[in-house]
Amino acid sequence: MYFVDMPGCFKRKKTVKNLITNIIGHCATMILLIAIAVPTMAAFDVDHLSEFTERGMELWHVPGMSVAVVTQDEVLMQKGFGKTAAKKGKAVDEHTLFSIASTTKAMVVTGILMLVDEGKLSLDDPIIKYIPELHFNDPMLTQQLIVRDLLAHRTGLPSTDYWSFFQDMPLDEQITRLQNVQPEALVRTRLIYQNTMFELAGLLIERLSGQRWHHFLTERLWQPIGMLETYGSREEIGAEQAFVTPHLYIENKLSVPAWDFPADYADAAGSVWSSIHDMSLWAQFLLRDGVTKSGRRLVSEESVIQMFEPHQLASASDFYPTTELTKPNWRSYGLAWFQQDFQGRKIDFHTGSLSGLIAIIGLDRANDKAVIVLGNRDHAEMRHALLWEVMDNSDGDKRRDWNKDIFDLYAARADENEQRWEETQQKRLKHTKPSLKSAAYAGRYSSETMGDILVEKSGRKMTLKTTLVDFEMSHWHLDTYLVEYKSWQMHEFATFNIGPDGTTTSVTLFGDTFRRVDEK
Repeated sequence: MYFVDMPGCFKRKKTVKNLITNIIGHCATMILLIAIAVPTMAAFDVDHLSEFTERGMELWHVPGMSVAVVTQDEVLMQKGFGKTAAKKGKAVDEHTLFSIASTTKAMVVTGILMLVDEGKLSLDDPIIKYIPELHFNDPMLTQQLIVRDLLAHRTGLPSTDYWSFFQDMPLDEQITRLQNVQPEALVRTRLIYQNTMFELAGLLIERLSGQRWHHFLTERLWQPIGMLETYGSREEIGAEQAFVTPHLYIENKLSVPAWDFPADYADAAGSVWSSIHDMSLWAQFLLRDGVTKSGRRLVSEESVIQMFEPHQLASASDFYPTTELTKPNWRSYGLAWFQQDFQGRKIDFHTGSLSGLIAIIGLDRANDKAVIVLGNRDHAEMRHALLWEVMDNSDGDKRRDWNKDIFDLYAARADENEQRWEETQQKRLKHTKPSLKSAAYAGRYSSETMGDILVEKSGRKMTLKTTLVDFEMSHWHLDTYLVEYKSWQMHEFATFNIGPDGTTTSVTLFGDTFRRVDEK
């Protein structure tokens, strides 16, 4: 403590009582002066963020969006923008339902932590204790993998999204096929985003609670918080409730894609639908460290600490490209939260993406602030611009134009991808023909890891079919065909192998080999 010599304070003799009174008075004055000198947090500017959102929607061609900014006790902003659909849509308001996609994961983690609080499992239990039919390619991984590893994306396994998005593969079949998946890294050494592991987390909730994961969350989490507009699948949405339509933006046009999941598909990795009203309640619950507005604690303090504790460091290549702008000193993943430092504070956040639908939630827990963004245009990365606009505490000339900088960042990446595609096209061998007539490539092919695909020829058109997606095929060179899913702007190559009898034996595609299984 420092004492300040203030001239003229003690010029005449005082009693002890008067001296103490004088000192207290001067201290109070000093505290007041200090309080005036220290800048206080400016009042939240709803109009500014509304205008910021509208500019971003124009840049990214987003038909509809909802945005909220909250503290644990106050809703600073909760607002809908645009329409539920580009054509004949309804106005979006705070009760319009959006897909929250992978931001579902933190809710699933909360369900797991509730069961931990009840003593029904430990985060450090081997996963095979509860799912004994689960086996991996590496027997050591089967024995070593614990519940915590699933929730922190640190299993070392590559993405198996193909199973859900292309094959509509039920979880029991995914579990069987996991034993054929080769790890990309040692366990607990790398962040590799793995949606199937969260489907397993949903199965854990079911086996330990006796309820489907979303029914458990409805009863134990959503309803106690007051989230009465939140559903585990699209099928559960009431006929009277407005919800958005997904949109793609390709070749300067908005279009409506097919839904990623059937309406009744409840996937713990990301099938929840909710409103910005309910997501605000969820964010406030998290800012209060697991306590509802009425003061009821649903998750223990220790479990909340576990959720937000960094569990796996992340390299720049395994993180969001926005770090080129935010320039963190460290990057990590908690239990269903990406994490980084920003302007000296720890920010926890997570995105969600399905075809034509996006979400993001970000928390500055130390400063009691959260932002939520929901939208209905595929990979409208202005969600990141809104996140960092709200989290940015810099002033004046030091403040970025987050809308412009985020847009330019992703535009540059799109240009790089286009350049790589042009380079691939230049390497194409000219004037070659396939070894066989195109009809000879048609048939069913099967992979132990990825399941079955079907190659069909109809007239001059060739199509490669998975359970959910039809890929256009065209001859590239030799016995390689270009396989395209234009809704995702996806280019893959299928290379057919010809046996000594002059017939196709297999096709290499999606990094795997599918062997021909139909009669020739």
